[in-house]
Amino acid sequence: DEHFGIVPLEAMAAQKPVIACNSGGPLETIKHSATGFLCEPTPQQFSSAMAALMRNPEMSVEMGKQARDHVTQMFSTKSFGQRLNQYVVELHEKV
Repeated sequence: DEHFGIVPLEAMAAQKPVIACNSGGPLETIKHSATGFLCEPTPQQFSSAMAALMRNPEMSVEMGKQARDHVTQMFSTKSFGQRLNQYVVELHEKV
């Protein structure tokens, strides 16, 4: 189990839907059936997800767009900076 993997985020930033195990870091970064697929760690689950994307290229493109939007909104430098600033302001107000 990878706690927070950068590879799924890189793929999503490149507008690619991600297929990953439904445990660890992917649970925090992938929205099942929206930005990719979260699967049980079995060949059957992974091959089923791959087949779904191959059978439906339009779905793959749409999921890729949603993946890019999700990464930009949640994990971009700008988004990170805004959240960090918010935490610092809240911390300062408590002191």
